[in-house]
Amino acid sequence: MELTSEDQKELETILSIVIHQIPSYTNMVNASIGRWDVKADDCIFGMVYHSFIAKSTEYLKNKLTDIEQETNVESIFEIMNSISDVFNSKVAEIKQKIVASSLG
Repeated sequence: MELTSEDQKELETILSIVIHQIPSYTNMVNASIGRWDVKADDCIFGMVYHSFIAKSTEYLKNKLTDIEQETNVESIFEIMNSISDVFNSKVAEIKQKIVASSLG
């Protein structure tokens, strides 16, 4: 499945929404930090990653259904590559927002 510019923009919008949830994730992790033996920043990064993967996968699977394209191993692999490319392009920004949220 080739991503259209509309799909790319939608994935970027989904990631932007998830990035804006970082302060909520920070509050959630900080509230439990004494009970967990984890690095808060790594935990928050994982939460951002998981949320983005779940939401973007749902979007693209729904799109495949809408256009009646059959899903197979290859199309799922292409979807995951596309999702990873969008996420990887924003890793630095995500890490900066996590640090800023932890300090603020």
